[in-house]
Amino acid sequence: MAPLFNYRGESYYRVQGIEKYVIGSRHLFFANNDTGNKSFGHSGVQLDGGDWFGTGTLRNSLFIETISQFTPIRDLSLMVDYQGALTLKLMCATHGGQPTETLSEVKLIASERTRYLLNIGSPTDLPEGARLFWHADALPGGCTVFDAVYCTRTAPKATRLAVLLRTFGRTTDVKALLKRFAVAGLQDPFYASIIENMDFWVLDTTAGAEVEYTREWADSLNLRVLVGPNLGGGGNAGHLLKLFDDHCRASQNPPNEVLILDDDLSLSMESLARYYTYTAYRSQELVCSLPIMMKSQPLTVWEDGGFWGRLNFHEGGNYGKERNLFPTLLKHGTKLNGYDKLDDFGPLNTCEYSTFIFFGLSLKTLRKLGYPVCFFLRGDDIELSLRAAEAGVQMITNPNLAAWHEPAHSYGQEYMAILHGIIINLSYSTSDASFYTRFFEERLYEHACLDDLVGIRLYRDVLAELLNPQSQVLTAEFQHHYLAKLKELGGVKFMKIPERDRDHFEERARENKTLLVPFVYPGYQKDARKARNVVLINHSAKAYRELPAVDLTEKASLTAEFVQCIAQLDQRFSQVQAQWQQRLKASGLESFWADIQQRYAAETREIYATTRDLAACVARVKQAGQAAPTATILSGSVTESPRISKYRTTVTTAVAGKAVNASASTKQLPIPVAGNPLMNGLPADFDPEYYLVINADVKEAGLDPVQHYLNFGRAEGRIYRS
Repeated sequence: MAPLFNYRGESYYRVQGIEKYVIGSRHLFFANNDTGNKSFGHSGVQLDGGDWFGTGTLRNSLFIETISQFTPIRDLSLMVDYQGALTLKLMCATHGGQPTETLSEVKLIASERTRYLLNIGSPTDLPEGARLFWHADALPGGCTVFDAVYCTRTAPKATRLAVLLRTFGRTTDVKALLKRFAVAGLQDPFYASIIENMDFWVLDTTAGAEVEYTREWADSLNLRVLVGPNLGGGGNAGHLLKLFDDHCRASQNPPNEVLILDDDLSLSMESLARYYTYTAYRSQELVCSLPIMMKSQPLTVWEDGGFWGRLNFHEGGNYGKERNLFPTLLKHGTKLNGYDKLDDFGPLNTCEYSTFIFFGLSLKTLRKLGYPVCFFLRGDDIELSLRAAEAGVQMITNPNLAAWHEPAHSYGQEYMAILHGIIINLSYSTSDASFYTRFFEERLYEHACLDDLVGIRLYRDVLAELLNPQSQVLTAEFQHHYLAKLKELGGVKFMKIPERDRDHFEERARENKTLLVPFVYPGYQKDARKARNVVLINHSAKAYRELPAVDLTEKASLTAEFVQCIAQLDQRFSQVQAQWQQRLKASGLESFWADIQQRYAAETREIYATTRDLAACVARVKQAGQAAPTATILSGSVTESPRISKYRTTVTTAVAGKAVNASASTKQLPIPVAGNPLMNGLPADFDPEYYLVINADVKEAGLDPVQHYLNFGRAEGRIYRS
């Protein structure tokens, strides 16, 4: 990773920059007094006198714990690139209701574009769970803040990151995400420099995907696109990882970090850059995820990691041993409408599982854990996470990152969630047969009371598959079972109703004695017979299904089959458990995925590959005028300005018998020091505008009034106020 800048013989490296890609709501990105409309663009943010601009938000705060606990960084600084006049405050907030503290407050005045370097110190010296952010108040005359970056003198390790995406049916979304990264690299030299150290792999199993990837990606990303059979989310992940791992073993310069991304997430280049930087500093092996927000409700947290059924003391279970079938999602449903919940992200968030929406780990750790099991959807990421926990690999979510994703649930997904959840529990829990039989009995009761034959049949089929020794699940033929089952369950139709009409619809339904219940887990409805109609609601899809009248003979037959399956599970539990434990373990091995790779070698091929031309990309960046201009650097300890030409030019002007030799300003610039908010020796009533009026020679020479006064005007006895 190239240094952000060099300063007095030392290199400073970027830790975290400004998140400029606003998704959903500015509330999560910036705070200001311009009714929320002022954003931080590629040219920064302009503030008029009296305006203020803050970064104490989810996306622009710097959460310290992941840095202090997992990196060697022990020196942090804030570099602010600005012009004009402003008061800069460095703020610190902590979890637990403590008041926000101002760590530093400085008044900055510069007629030229200038970089100010504020030393923060070691992140380990800050309070536990600290969150840093900066706040700018524009002084009369206004200012422009071009950039602000948290940086360090600690050098990162050499890092190459592989970003892996697999998709079925979402080719357009994947291309849009890749294009976002490519464009960001063309607009920002820092992004360009780290993209050079990333490899993007796509396994696209959408029919006709071959024609979707064109030369528009040339010289923008290190991109490799493959097409192959649709093996589902988990199947495609395992297939892609095997192809990628084989490539790494044959490469002289393989990536040492791996990031698995979903095909329908929204992720900014800044989040990707922050993660890349984090891997370059991370000092121990771990799995990293991030807070996931909802696309449809961008201020709502969907999950921030989770626990797979461990927190079951409320159900009378054996805490930490007997797992239930339902994960505990951390921060699920948290609304970030204000700042009251923001500091919940401050303490280190360790979790038990991460989803494949964003799943980051080193190649070394991946090889240690093995490949994901061949679940078509639902649970493959959780099982790999539990495997990591057994191997002693810690898992965290990093609040300096965030992604947006839209959760969904259907009958097909419920079928896979329960089937896979039980298989996972059979391997990772100590629950006995009664736990599983009780679960299925409860499902039978709640769907039978509604005459919901689809619901009864779904859980009956899960039971039947668990009892089937010839099942294709977790075998090399796994996808055939899922494709047939998903087609069958996809035939159950729901009716979507627009959001604006849903409340009215539900109110009218209740007035007409219609029973409205969730389509899964409706609960036992003892008064269901009194309802005129029963309507099932799929809340995530915003859709409804009215239950038809049923044939009681068919219901009785289906119920009898269900009860018989429960009895068989109880009787054959040890045999069933051993079968699925063996299959689960085997399908995560490299040998399993080598067989998959061989089976589909003829159908899997590379259709596109480019190697990014960094020189050409940088040339385009410079030609577009995107590269940041040279700026003076002011620091709390030393200052240098070797590239500001006017401070190197001799200008002699005579005013009122005084001679000013501007070449003297090639001397070291003034030094802001601890104890003085701007520069040592600057009078509190110094008026920079009046100083230029009364000292026309300084103005004509184009010198900064503050810098000139401290270097020369003070010794000469110059007037600085009216």
